Amino acid sequence: MAEEEKSHQPTDRRIQKAREEGRVATSRELLAAITLGVSMLSLFYFLPAAGRGVQEMLAYSVRQATRGELGIPEALELLDLCLRSVGLPVVAILATGTATALLTGLVVTGFNYTVQAIEPKWDRFDLIQNAQNAFFSRQPWVQLLKGLLICLLLLWAVWTTVEDRLNSIMVLSSRGLEGQAQFIKALMASVLQRAVPVAIGIGFLDLLYQRWHLEQQLMMSTQEIKDEQKESEGDPQVRSKRKQRQRQLAMRQSVGSVAKADVLVTNPTHYAIALRYRKEENASPVIVARGTDEVALKLRQEAMRHDIVVIENRPLARALYAKAIVGAAIPREFYAPVAEVLAVVFRKRRAAQLAAQPQQPRPAARQIQRPAQRPQARAAPAPAPAPAPAPAPAENPAEP
Repeated sequence: MAEEEKSHQPTDRRIQKAREEGRVATSRELLAAITLGVSMLSLFYFLPAAGRGVQEMLAYSVRQATRGELGIPEALELLDLCLRSVGLPVVAILATGTATALLTGLVVTGFNYTVQAIEPKWDRFDLIQNAQNAFFSRQPWVQLLKGLLICLLLLWAVWTTVEDRLNSIMVLSSRGLEGQAQFIKALMASVLQRAVPVAIGIGFLDLLYQRWHLEQQLMMSTQEIKDEQKESEGDPQVRSKRKQRQRQLAMRQSVGSVAKADVLVTNPTHYAIALRYRKEENASPVIVARGTDEVALKLRQEAMRHDIVVIENRPLARALYAKAIVGAAIPREFYAPVAEVLAVVFRKRRAAQLAAQPQQPRPAARQIQRPAQRPQARAAPAPAPAPAPAPAPAENPAEP
């Protein structure tokens, strides 16, 4: 099966993994050129001090030999003189070169430091793979080209410098020791002034090539991107547990928001939408929670626990769940049906408030007291009527 073409740019995770393994773009030629230039500058700076130290050592040795005093104390004094006058300049030159190499390497590699790059790896001892990399890849030819350029550069710098001073070189033996040292120092400085800048330029070109080459090595195929996504997502069981925890967290947040709602619109079993309306908070009702199936059941239970009005309106519940967003106001198209629902809620709430108020007893009727009447003067008793006259006796009682 043919290898899949790697046509995708490397992902951030692949680049980070390569950096952790120590696979970063660097140029040994650039490091060598910069280190050489700085080291030679430090050499020219500290070399006079080292030369004076050597002269003092030779003078001291000759002086003590002439006197015949070359015992242990003189040897220790000579060693101390060597360390102070020659050792310190040499240490300074070496320390400058080492520090320059380390600092330049960190800058070029982006301050990437890892111990994995120096760990032993068994694949480095694969003879077949090493042979393929050495003879059938592009890298050795690039290294060969760089080596040839550097050799031509050095030859050019040395030849042009020597050609200009050829006459002085022919009579160099006629000069004294100090004159010869000054001439050699000037000759080396001239060679370095011509060679180091060009070598640094070649090093920068090599660094650009190494970055491009590393990017080509890190290119990814479609299957590699899919595998990386699966690896980053982790085990399916772990992913399932993570999603379950996320659902539980979302459920707790939604259920906790029901206590602030004014009404819960249901499907009645599959959908539940909690609405809140406060005129001072928002000009239109706001959705504080929503859910389906199990979450909807939890919302209904929470609404009953907090005495939130639950109204069944299937079309409205489905439409709000499909188009509304939790924490945002309802769309304008739902103003009319939601207003009807809220009107019912507020009427029920008002009726419940009135029913909850205690009945006050009606005040008793006030008894009006009439003012006492003044006693009137007692009237004289009326005269008794006169007795009726007795009938006249009949003249003849026998007669009827």
